[in-house]
Formats: sequence, structure tokens, C-alpha cells
Amino acid sequence: MANIAESLTSNFQALTLGQRIGVVVVLALAIATIPMLMLLGKEPELVILFSQLDTEDTRAIIQELGKQGVTYEMGDGGSTIKVPAERVHELRLQLASAGLPESAGVGFEIFDRTGLGVTPFTQQMNYRRALQGELARTISQISQVDRVRVHLVIPEKRLFASEQKPAQAAVVLTLKRGSPLGGKQVQGIVHLVASSVEGLEPSQVTVVDNHGEVLSQNSADSEAQLTGTQIETQRRVEKDLEQRVQTMLDQVLGRDKSVVRVTAPLEFRQVEITEESFDPNSQVVRSENRSQEKVTENGSGANAGVPGVRSNVPTELKATGGAGPKEAKRKNETLNYEVNRKVSRIIEPTGAIQRLSVAVLVDGTYEAAAAVDGETGDTTNAPTYVARPEQEIQNLILIVKKAVGFSEERGDQIEMVNVPFDIPAVQEGEEGMTAGIQSFLATWGGFIKPVLFFFLGVMVLLLVIKPMALNLSKPSVAPVALPQAGLPATVTEYEAQITESPQEAAIKLAADNPASAAQVIRTWIKEEQEQKA
Repeated sequence: MANIAESLTSNFQALTLGQRIGVVVVLALAIATIPMLMLLGKEPELVILFSQLDTEDTRAIIQELGKQGVTYEMGDGGSTIKVPAERVHELRLQLASAGLPESAGVGFEIFDRTGLGVTPFTQQMNYRRALQGELARTISQISQVDRVRVHLVIPEKRLFASEQKPAQAAVVLTLKRGSPLGGKQVQGIVHLVASSVEGLEPSQVTVVDNHGEVLSQNSADSEAQLTGTQIETQRRVEKDLEQRVQTMLDQVLGRDKSVVRVTAPLEFRQVEITEESFDPNSQVVRSENRSQEKVTENGSGANAGVPGVRSNVPTELKATGGAGPKEAKRKNETLNYEVNRKVSRIIEPTGAIQRLSVAVLVDGTYEAAAAVDGETGDTTNAPTYVARPEQEIQNLILIVKKAVGFSEERGDQIEMVNVPFDIPAVQEGEEGMTAGIQSFLATWGGFIKPVLFFFLGVMVLLLVIKPMALNLSKPSVAPVALPQAGLPATVTEYEAQITESPQEAAIKLAADNPASAAQVIRTWIKEEQEQKA
């Protein structure tokens, strides 16, 4: 510390008068800044209470803060309000209980402040406002949505259903920058609003962004979207079948030796079949009813007569009964049969392939044939196209059928044509060299790349970083101390003062600083050439 103080004192004394005054002024300003910073640090830290407020909400919130004597600050043209950090949560709760801000609409808390004499119309309007506010709060939780407003049209209930008008809804979205909504998200908002309002159909909900562009779709657009999805599905199926066949033929014939195209129309109709069949050969007794009655009477006519009073009166003649046996038989039998019945309900899956149409173009082979040029007489190798054998074509067709799932019952068709491609044939040597390079890179490419970058890093280290480090690590040339008596007047006097010869001094100087010596020599040579010129 003593050495530091002594050094500072000596350096200050070495300054001029003006420099001393400047140092004192700077020190005074620095010392005066410290209490100022302390005072600024005592000011409360302001954080955002609400942002992106409407003018009405800003006015109402400022009035409420003024009543409570809270320090606030406005920003972003009045749409942002900042308050002390220690009171931000308390103020948000107080303002929320007062229904502020109202930009997102009030919710069902509006019924917490009911008063006497409220008419049914007011109650209905408050319910609509509360429903709109709750829907807006729910939709605003989507990450892409910045602000939202919901408008509901709920007609009065009618006595007859034919006179009842449908409910309608409109949703206005303000999206964040660079965050567009997808079609599924818009449909989710539509179904959310339709499910939250009684009697509201999804087709009656309209979603619009802040630029006035309609985001929702009606029934016609939904049908068009479904058709587009079906076409995309069909193309994806065709692409998958083409890739299966193409990769297989590339392994057999070689790359760029075949072209495959597949057409696969899909059945998107949903068919439901309900059939009921009876089997007359299979009968089962369902119910049986049998009844049998038999009456038999034998004997003489002594005890015969008409029963009753008249037959017992003396003046009347007694009725004579018949003689001879009596017999009565009755038999009734009923059988009910149940015929066997089978009920089937079949729902065919959608997206099934109706039929397949596969077209395949196959290139032939090429043989090098010696041909003599008529003008120069040179012998050149011109490749000759050779068609593939019919048996090979049939084998390829059989392989393609297995790959795509060929079905004759479905009416599938496969056509394979052997034609020369309009592509310059590659010589066998070049083809072999290209295939060898590709095979080598595919096998060892993953190992060669890190080794190559390692050698590049070593070269940069040796050729760039090492010379720079050596130049920076060289000690600087010590300054030459001049004699106290001053420099000699002439060269002769200087030579008399030094003990070594000029040649030895020059050699020593060049050895100590070769770069400077080389530069001096270059300058001499350049000046000499200019003089000669």
C-alpha cells in the first residue's frame, strides 16, 4: 500500500497544473454521483399492471388508482399501465373485483352485483354479456390468440318450432404476429362456441381475424375440404405403392432403369348392409296345444224321464226316455313351428381400394459394339440396345403383382413395357467407377469426414495460429540508450567511439532483427532499380 501511495503521489506531481485540475474535477464528480445513484435506487420499481388496454379501460383503471393514491406510469400510448412491484398482485385482485379491465368482457361475476328492481330484459342481457365474456376468456387462452371478442345472437323462444329462429355467433380474433391459426384450431373454436350456447349449431358460428378474413368454413367448404383430404389420401396410397415397386426394381435392374406409375382409386362411401335370411329346412316346435274329449252312455229306459216338476205331477204323463247306448268323441291338436332366421348387419370400411392400375416402363440392356467412323476411320464403341427376354419380363410382372397385392376379382391391371430410355448410356467402365465411388462413400464416408476435418484443424493450427503465437511471444527490442554527451557529429567520430567494425555491427544488427534487415535491403534494391530506370 505504501508503494502504491508513493507511486500515485509521484505520478500526480509529474502532471501539469491543468492536468491536476482535471483529475480533481473528475474525482469530485465521481464522489457526487454516488449519493445520486443511491437516491435513484430508492425509487420504487415499476412493473406492468395491464397491457394492450382499450381507452375506456385505461380511463377507468386510472380513476381507480387515483382514488387509492397509487403511483402509476403510462406507456405505449396509454395502452400499458405500470405500478410498484410490491403492489401489482394486490391491485390486480382489487381491479378484478371491480370488473376491470372490461376489454375481454365481463363474466358470470356480473351477477354478484345484483340490485333491486332488475327487469327480466336486463337479466337476459346480463346473461348474454356474461356468456360472451366467459367464451372470450376461454378462447384467449390459446397461445396464438392475442385478443378476442365474441358476439352472440340468441333469439327469444317461440311456441312453435317452425317459428323458432336459430342462434348465431361471431368471433373476432386478434392473432399474435407470426402465429397463424390452423384449420383444426379454428374448427375447435367453432365447436367450443357451439357447445357452450344452447341451440347453436356449428354452421351458424363465424370466425373472423383482425384483418377481416373469414377463418371458419361452411358446409360447402367442409365438403370441399373432405374431398381434398380424400384426394390426398389416394395420392399417398399411390405414392406408397409406387415406392414399393420402384425400390424393388432398382435393386434388380439398377438405378434409373425403370419408371413406375400406380393409379388406385379408393372407395370412400360408407355402405351399411342389413340382410335377413330364413332357412325352411330347419324347423323348431315353438308351441303345442292338444285337447281330447270322449262321452259314453249305456243302460235301459226305466229310469228315463224329463227331470223337473212336470214329470212328477200325477195328472201329467211322464215323458218316456229313449233307450240304447250313446257315445261321443272329440280331439283337437295345434302345433306351431318357428322357422330359423339369420339377421346380418355389415358395415363396409371406407378407403378400400376399388382397383389397381400399374404401368411400368423397363429399360433394356446395352452392349458395346465396335463401329468404324466413315470420315476419320477411327474405331469407336457405340452401345447397342438389347431388349430384355420375354421370360424376364414375365418374372418382373409376377414380382410387381406380389408387391402391390394384385387381385383378379377386383379387376386389377398391370402393364409392363420394355422400351429404350431417352438417356445417354453410361459406359461400363464409367458405370463401374461411379458405382465403386458411391459404394466407397456409403461405406467409409462416415469415418472420412471427421478425419478430414481433424487434418484441416491441424493445418490451421500449424500454419496460422503457431506463427502468430511466435510473433507475439518474441520480446520487444530494448531501446538503445543514447550517450549523455550526445550523438557524434560525423561518421568518423562515431566509428572512433565504437570498438567493433561497421561490418560486424551490421551483421549483428541483422542477426538480432532479420525482418527489419530484410526490409532495408528490399528498400535499397527498389531505390536502385528506380534510379536505373
